Amino acid sequence: MIEKQLYKNFLIMIVCYLLDSIISFFLPYNLSKTGISFIPSIGLMMFTLLVMTLHDPSERFFFSALCGLYYCVVYSNSLLIYVLVYVAIAFVRSYIYRNDHITLLEYLVLMFIILLLKELVVYYLMVATDVTSLTFLSFVRLRLLPTTLINTIIGAGVYGIYSLFDFKTDESEFS
Repeated sequence: MIEKQLYKNFLIMIVCYLLDSIISFFLPYNLSKTGISFIPSIGLMMFTLLVMTLHDPSERFFFSALCGLYYCVVYSNSLLIYVLVYVAIAFVRSYIYRNDHITLLEYLVLMFIILLLKELVVYYLMVATDVTSLTFLSFVRLRLLPTTLINTIIGAGVYGIYSLFDFKTDESEFS
């Protein structure tokens, strides 16, 4: 049963990552990096919900490491930083914020915080490796705010789709 859930989660994540790619393909590309940038994060948003459908913590961390590794290989060249981001989300969802029956408002606030922190970590890494010359205020104005706000709005749709799957979890396991 649990292996079926893990496979189902991987299949859902692949579809979400494909949606991220399709959205990115149709967005205008900012060659000069001086205009507004939006990075879709449907996979990350769905991952935040799906990680709690796995009952075994080792499966949660395996799932998060593979999702982060996939993201690093396909979308980024950031020395596995996304593996750490995904594992950190799994840790927070497993041990700090274990609410399995999350409401839409809780989810949107959680997603806003996660997207904000993820983008800040990526910016810090880009500054530390001299990949970007954007000042922090330019980064906030041109990438951080558009990405977090638009993804938070898209998050309502992700939450609606997730609720259609009707995943069942054992409440006694998280109490």
